[in-house]
Amino acid sequence: MEGQEKVAIAFSGGLDSSVIARSATNHTDVVACTAYARHSRDITRAREAAEAMGLPLVAHELTKDDVVAALSALDLPFEPSLMDSSLWCLYKAVSRTAQRSGAKVMLLGQLADELFGGYAKYADAMKLLGEKAAESMMSTDLMEYASRGRVRDVAACRGLVEPRLPFESRELVEFVVSLPITFKIRDGERKAVLRKAALILGVPEKVASAPKKAAQYSSGVQKLVTSSRF
Repeated sequence: MEGQEKVAIAFSGGLDSSVIARSATNHTDVVACTAYARHSRDITRAREAAEAMGLPLVAHELTKDDVVAALSALDLPFEPSLMDSSLWCLYKAVSRTAQRSGAKVMLLGQLADELFGGYAKYADAMKLLGEKAAESMMSTDLMEYASRGRVRDVAACRGLVEPRLPFESRELVEFVVSLPITFKIRDGERKAVLRKAALILGVPEKVASAPKKAAQYSSGVQKLVTSSRF
């Protein structure tokens, strides 16, 4: 990314986007971009994290009109679920915000959960069924993201910015998959090794220890989609 004029980060103020943002600032100018529905938790968290990390933040408040416009352009090679529709609208809005900020490239934190054990179901499986069961579940989700989630998220950005997913780099995936699951889920803490790495990178402890929040809920976009006429 050397020489890139400006790179946007799809920024929620959570662990994944903060790690990417901190890493990217070593190489280029970064602008944090977020989209949120009124009264959602994400905007408060994003503002606090951006301020703590010294990042410029560009935020867009989602409206029902935004959602209706995004859904009218929904174009996926599979029948979208409510989650798919919600995340499509969210990343469409964040991509447009990034484009308006002057960025041509946007970095997204997808795959961090599947790689580092971010979902509660992985910790539950590990506790109830053992390490192998949790690893198998993570491996399945990792493979399924490529055929559904990635298709959705990349398509949502199309025509606005070039999406890049740092966590899907082959070297990183191979390394993280090779790590013992106890590095990822330790004493009930999910993404344990990523949180340690975040602290080493200089991510503030409050941000590095923030709990996982599902974007479709924390941004408030799913409520807007549900209340729309689509």
